[in-house]
Amino acid sequence: MENPLHKVDASAGDVKRQVGNVVKAVNRQYRFQSMGEYRALLSLYNVTVEEARGNVRGREYYGLVYSATDDKGNKVGNPFKSSLLGKSVGYEAVQKKFARSKQEIKDRKLADRTKRTILSVLEGTYDKEKFIATLKAKGIDTVLRYTDDGRIYGSTFIDHRTGCVLNGSRTVSYTHLTLPTN
Repeated sequence: MENPLHKVDASAGDVKRQVGNVVKAVNRQYRFQSMGEYRALLSLYNVTVEEARGNVRGREYYGLVYSATDDKGNKVGNPFKSSLLGKSVGYEAVQKKFARSKQEIKDRKLADRTKRTILSVLEGTYDKEKFIATLKAKGIDTVLRYTDDGRIYGSTFIDHRTGCVLNGSRTVSYTHLTLPTN
């Protein structure tokens, strides 16, 4: 899948429009089943999302707040309530997207191709940088999560070929994934 999306560049101005364009486009083009997978996908484009919950006049509400980030994932500028970006990227719409994505990935066996690719690359190398670069060349981005002391504790794979975002635990068992943290 050709990827016309660009990272948000806060220095370019009109950050709300940039964030809105990214968020709407990834919601159209990709399938993700959890807030973690959604957040990993958005991180490729310098955007993050947080759930907001609260109580207004005795009524509970749930919402999403989107923010632009720099290349290291640090928030830059003001956050935007999802309502400023449109209903299609609000809390309820995203929750429905999780359910639809899960069903579509299952029905169309979309994760199988991604799993096969990851496992074949993993058989060829245990070097983290080479693993990530080889997957990227095959159309799969890797987002790793680290503990405070620098150890990998999780991964998410974004397969641009199928439009699937898959938490590492859905794709490979971590007994395979003994990548060095160098």
